[in-house]
Amino acid sequence: MKKIIFLILIIAAIGAGSYFLYEFFISKKNEPEVAKKEIYTCPMHPQIQQDHPGVCPICNMELILKDVPAANLEEGVHPRTESGEIILSPAQQVLANVQTQKAMMEEVSGERIFNGYVKLDEKKLRHIATPVAGKVVNMSVNFEGQSVSIGQLIFQIYSPEILAAQKEYLLALENYDKSGNSEYSLVREQAHSLVNSARELLKRWELTPEQIEELGQTREASDFINVYSKYSGVVTKKIATEGHWANAGEDIYDIADMSTVWVIASVPQSEINFVRIGQSADITSVSYPGEEFFARVNFINPLLNSETRSMEVRLDVTNRSYKLKPEMFVSVAMKNSSQTRNLVVPRNAVLRTGKMDVVYVKKEGNIFAPKMVTIGGENNGNYIITSGLEEGEEVVTSAGFLIDSESQIRFSGNTMQNMEDMKMDKSEEPVFNDEHDILKDMKEKNLDQEHKH
Repeated sequence: MKKIIFLILIIAAIGAGSYFLYEFFISKKNEPEVAKKEIYTCPMHPQIQQDHPGVCPICNMELILKDVPAANLEEGVHPRTESGEIILSPAQQVLANVQTQKAMMEEVSGERIFNGYVKLDEKKLRHIATPVAGKVVNMSVNFEGQSVSIGQLIFQIYSPEILAAQKEYLLALENYDKSGNSEYSLVREQAHSLVNSARELLKRWELTPEQIEELGQTREASDFINVYSKYSGVVTKKIATEGHWANAGEDIYDIADMSTVWVIASVPQSEINFVRIGQSADITSVSYPGEEFFARVNFINPLLNSETRSMEVRLDVTNRSYKLKPEMFVSVAMKNSSQTRNLVVPRNAVLRTGKMDVVYVKKEGNIFAPKMVTIGGENNGNYIITSGLEEGEEVVTSAGFLIDSESQIRFSGNTMQNMEDMKMDKSEEPVFNDEHDILKDMKEKNLDQEHKH
């Protein structure tokens, strides 16, 4: 009897051992490592997710299949991403028109392009004023913007003082003529001195030598005198009108010689070392495509603008045919003989916020990661990158703002603002923002309605 019981126990032990061996070594091999779950999502609104096909309740686009491990979906974790990074499937990239280009080293010519505007050359601003008190009449220059030449008649002025001075000059001439018959040299000298004094008075009131000569020949005084322009230029301001009684020295016109003008260029703080006095530049304007105006730096403002963090640089420009108008916006291409190799990316690859500059880099597995960069200038439509990026990295050149918006939705905030405090090399596990799950809200609303019914 004891032998039978012992035999039964041995058989039972062998059976139990066989069961455990099967469970631990054979059954485990047949189990899947990670359970998969089919998820359908909207390419444009990835917060819309459901377990069956359909259309997006926001944009009415057809949902596409997104195969993601179920465990990760339950935890709300996007696979294989760090903070700020997102994954876009090839279909999503096509729909968003995502385009990329590799950052590369290029020979950057010694040229920088700055924004600027045209300003009148203050050294060539002039005033035309009344030489004597009187009434302004017969103005031949009647509006601002009118061109004026040296010696051009611009207005007449009626002045009792001028009339009296002319009569005094004519009396002095008459007395001088009579003194010519005198036998006393002193009388002739005094008469000549009176003529000179009267002539000097007329000159001080800006009568031209030709006007004084004509007065001596005609011997007829006039109530009106002609006022001629002593400058050439363009009338920038007409101050008085006909009939105005003006004081001596009162301005009637402001005139500017626009054959040369100034261009004021705004140079960022990072580019100050590039600019030198006497440096040449080419000025271009959208008003004259393909046409350039030669310029040269004549002044660098020693004060920095605290608001724009830029410095004003002034250039002299030869203004052909007066094409450059005051306050016109222009581009200033400053030249330098040196050439250097720099890392460059297209302008549209950089998202500029005012406080920082960001690019999105495409990594393996269709991952797009934000990177802060430092811009060291601009050359031929590209930004020169001095830090934050390496040669050969693939940057997004189209749809960068869409990707950043997607990142904001997924990580509950402004990605570019948060990057200021983000350590880019720190791996984190981002969490989806459940507040943006519109589909979830719609389902809860439908359930509430069903309960009411």
